[in-house]
Amino acid sequence: MNAADCPRPPSRLPALMTGDIPPLDLVTIRATARRALTERPQAMPRAEEIREITLTLRGHLELMLTEARERDGQFEPGTTQWYRWTALIERTRAELDIGSGNGLYSAFAHMQALARTTNSLADLLDE
Repeated sequence: MNAADCPRPPSRLPALMTGDIPPLDLVTIRATARRALTERPQAMPRAEEIREITLTLRGHLELMLTEARERDGQFEPGTTQWYRWTALIERTRAELDIGSGNGLYSAFAHMQALARTTNSLADLLDE
């Protein structure tokens, strides 16, 4: 029996530290959210831009949610930090489950909601 045949014991280290997931690029993630939340006084963005930003934000949220789940046990249940952490994870899951609806305005509003959730989760992961 060689080392490759032996099951790997569960790691207590976050997946980010074990190399199981790549490090989060919070600068790029925040830049995408900023792009989604940019004031546009003249008109809404084109449908293609909304779709592109929304897909990118969804990808960022999926990666951040994976990292957040890895850190889930770091807070004592019942503490303020634990409630804050749990609520944001649930909010992120809910945002990912919601579709963009029908029409350009609902897609735009959904994109902005994803961006706000992205910022909140990035801030929490950055602490």
